[in-house]
Amino acid sequence: MTSSMPIRRSVAHPTHPSHQLPPHPTSRPARPAVHGCGHADTGSTRAAVVTQVRALHEALAACTDLAPGPRTDDLFGRLVALAVDPSAARDADAVLADPAVRTLLPELRQLCAAGEFELERHWARRVVAAPDPAAELARFPYHQNYVDLTRLEHHAVSGLVGDQVGRVLFVGSGPLPLTSLLLAERYGCEVDNLDRVPEAVALADTLASALGRTGLRFDLGDVVDHEDLAGYDLVYLAALAGLDPDAKLALLEHLARCLTPGTLVLARSAHSLRGLLYPVLDPHDLPGMDTLSVVHPFTDVVNSVVVARVRRG
Repeated sequence: MTSSMPIRRSVAHPTHPSHQLPPHPTSRPARPAVHGCGHADTGSTRAAVVTQVRALHEALAACTDLAPGPRTDDLFGRLVALAVDPSAARDADAVLADPAVRTLLPELRQLCAAGEFELERHWARRVVAAPDPAAELARFPYHQNYVDLTRLEHHAVSGLVGDQVGRVLFVGSGPLPLTSLLLAERYGCEVDNLDRVPEAVALADTLASALGRTGLRFDLGDVVDHEDLAGYDLVYLAALAGLDPDAKLALLEHLARCLTPGTLVLARSAHSLRGLLYPVLDPHDLPGMDTLSVVHPFTDVVNSVVVARVRRG
C-alpha cells in the first residue's frame, strides 16, 4: 500500500524558494552496494546523504498536498533515487543511525505512505475512467516495477513449496492492487484483498471490474479483527501495513496466532537506505514464525521480501 507498493511519484506545487535541494543523481556506479568502512571519503559522503535526507524531508513536510504533481513527483523521485543509489548505500548504517535522520524517519515514512496512497488513488481513477482500462493501467509509471517484484516474490515462494499456491490473502492492498491483479492473471491465484480505507476498497473493486478480472475479492476491515484466517496458502503483508516496528510485530503476532500452522507469510520489507521509505523487518525476530527466505534486490525494485512459515505448536 494502506498500499503495499514501492514508492514512486508522478505530479504539482511550484518549487518553494526556501527548499534548495541537492542535485538529482544522474548516474550510478556499476559496482554493487557495500557497507564500506575505511573509504577516505566516507565521512563526507555520509554527511552529504544526511543533508539530502533532511532537505527532502523538510520539503515534503512543507507540501500542503501530496497528490501527484510536478513538485511532489520531483521530491519523491529524488528520495527514491537516493534510497537505491549504490554509492550512498555504502554508508547506509551510519546514515540511518544519524540522530537527525532517526528523529525524522517516522514522519518521513508517513509522508511516503501518504504520497503512495495519493498516487495509487490518482491512477486507479484514471484506469477506471479510461476507454481502454488495460492500456491505461500499462501506462502506470511503475507498472514494470510491480511485474518485476511480483515475479521475484512468486519465485521466492514457489521455490519453497511443492504445490502451487492457490488462495492468497493480501493485507493492505490499497486502491491500485497491482500485485493482486498479477497474482490472479499470471499465476492463477484466488486473492482476497483486505484494506482499512473504504475508498481504497471501493476503487480497487471497481478497477478490477473495469478490467474484467476474476478471482479477486475486496473487503473492508483490519486483519486484527479477523480471528479465523484458516484456508489460505499464502498471506501477503504490505510494506506499509504497520509503519512502526511495534505495529508490524503486532500484525505478525496476530497472523501467527490465527493462521493455520504451516501457512506461508510473505512480508515486504526494506534494506539499506531503502529503509528511508519503508519499515525494516528483522527476519530473525518474527513472532510465531520461522523465516525461510530473505531476498534483498539491488535493482530498482525497492522492496525486500521475507518469506516465513507459521510455526507448528
